[in-house]
Amino acid sequence: MKHSENKKIKISSILLFILLIAAIVLIVFICLKFNERNKNEDAVKAVVAEIENIPVTDEEESTPYIEFKGYQVIGTIKIDELGIEYPILIESTEDSLEKSISRVGNGRVNEVGNLVLAGHNYIDGTMFGNIDKLENNDTITILDLHGNEVTYSIFDIFVTEPNDVSVLDAREEGKREVTLITCTNGNKNRLIIKAREI
Repeated sequence: MKHSENKKIKISSILLFILLIAAIVLIVFICLKFNERNKNEDAVKAVVAEIENIPVTDEEESTPYIEFKGYQVIGTIKIDELGIEYPILIESTEDSLEKSISRVGNGRVNEVGNLVLAGHNYIDGTMFGNIDKLENNDTITILDLHGNEVTYSIFDIFVTEPNDVSVLDAREEGKREVTLITCTNGNKNRLIIKAREI
């Protein structure tokens, strides 16, 4: 009887030790990710400030080439209701999405058509972590590399399947639109925010 009780205590101690080690590893991992994200946010602020200081111009050849962590920047997105502002990277890859908001498809910044932007839904509220709090008539501001700023008003918010490519289309011909995409429901669905120029 004593032998079996000692064996149970020993197994319990080993399991407790394994759980403790796993918890420590998890905490270290979370701290490293948090630190990495903080460094990224500081770098984001620097590139956003650089873009905001571009003088207004309409000349295509005077468009500056701005790079952020190896990706070309094509503008910035600002959402006052959420207190966020990020550079928009020219392409959407797993790597680019770790760094900033990224363009999906070929939409052009502040031009007629639909500019589709994807961002991670981080639990700490960075990137598109809080866009589920947006409502119709909230605004999104896009600044291009010519110093031109356009404000868009949200007109539709919905959840769809990950393979729903209809969100890439503009809803109204001849208008400038912006579509925001992020994961939701444990990455099973996509939250879509659609906005049109004011």
